[in-house]
Amino acid sequence: MIIDLTIASLNIRLQAEEGITLSPGERFSAFVSSGTVEPDLVLKVNAGRAYVPMEAREVFTAPLVEEGDEGPVSSGKPFWSVSECDDTVYVKAHVKDPGGEPLLIIPAGKTTWHIFLDQEGEVIDPLPYPVDGLLLYYLVSSKGGIMIHASGVISGGKGWLFSGRSGRGKTTVAGIFDGCGDRVIHDDRLILLKGKDDWTMHSTPVYRNDEPRDAVISHLWIISHGGSNISVPVSGAEAAGLVLANSIQQNWDRRAAERLAAAAEDLIGSVAVSTLLFVPDSSVRDYLLLREENRMVEAAHIAADLLYDRQQVSISAGGYSMWPALRPGDKLIISAVNDNPAPSAGDVVALKRDGGFVVHRITEIKADDGGVMIRTRGDSSMKPDPPIAYEHIAGFVKRLRRGGRELAVPPRRMPFFVNAMLVRVVRFRDLLRGGLKQVHK
Repeated sequence: MIIDLTIASLNIRLQAEEGITLSPGERFSAFVSSGTVEPDLVLKVNAGRAYVPMEAREVFTAPLVEEGDEGPVSSGKPFWSVSECDDTVYVKAHVKDPGGEPLLIIPAGKTTWHIFLDQEGEVIDPLPYPVDGLLLYYLVSSKGGIMIHASGVISGGKGWLFSGRSGRGKTTVAGIFDGCGDRVIHDDRLILLKGKDDWTMHSTPVYRNDEPRDAVISHLWIISHGGSNISVPVSGAEAAGLVLANSIQQNWDRRAAERLAAAAEDLIGSVAVSTLLFVPDSSVRDYLLLREENRMVEAAHIAADLLYDRQQVSISAGGYSMWPALRPGDKLIISAVNDNPAPSAGDVVALKRDGGFVVHRITEIKADDGGVMIRTRGDSSMKPDPPIAYEHIAGFVKRLRRGGRELAVPPRRMPFFVNAMLVRVVRFRDLLRGGLKQVHK
């Protein structure tokens, strides 16, 4: 029996020995293909049990990780292991449903692999968990691709990738965009492959209702929860390190590690990479859509160039994070870093961000062998911003224009939590006024 699957544009042919009926899990249903194209991989499926050769060297062991009260915890039980012998990789898994110890055999440089499933009966599942993910990992690695823990969405016609460690908010972000009507590629595990000109993210069969989805990647964010929405561009070794930290990899295999490093370098050279602190509501979507507008990006670049040339620029305040010192609609006058004395706590600064600036107040400055680090915070923000290097300051905001008058930026006079409560009152008032205007129209 033969079943053809197409996953992440890769064609996989499952070929069983005579008398065996293949029955992949329900999560593969939408990935079954016609088999009219040449397969990238032929997997010969055997029902019986096989063993790792005695002379093989075990190079990696993964324990079973189970969810505990305080997060993922290693159970100490075996989950899967990797051995190597004579340019052949042996991947042994421990499967609960159906029970058994499947063995995946991968000869180096070959497009025909073997799997022995340790199952009885005429109907067998050829890709039980975690064998399915392991097979995809090795196939994607051989093609120079990346398998990554991430969520992917299409918003505003662009493909956005959100990656991070467990608990950093991948599923939350996907849910926010899904709730706003955007298309979610996947919220857990994605395959990234380089095409002729672009990198594309692909869904993988993890859940029973998964289906083939893909999108060209235009921006990649490394995410974590925060008190405000802050996107900061990263590049070079820092960007590559962040991508690699969230990629599925096996460092014991030098050739695979080299392919992955080369893929990550190519990816960050083709796709914008940023870190993202986000608030878990639809405001993060609005924030990113605004930051990704071409006119916003172009305006930010022009403003940054003017500040570099020691010219003043003026921007409009668009949020409430600095309420009441700065208010939406205020025209903020930004002066160049070199035209100001050394920063001190209490100064209001414009920080370089994707597609624009974030204006917050300096709360702390520390100098060490690594340079000068600053910590900032909005006057009505419940949490401080993460510490950043002094070089992230684009300019100082000393003055503003409001109601036809030019004013000095006032200091923070009330506690952060009081300002935060006032913001809620003001925003509710503005919302109520807007609703009344609609009624009278």
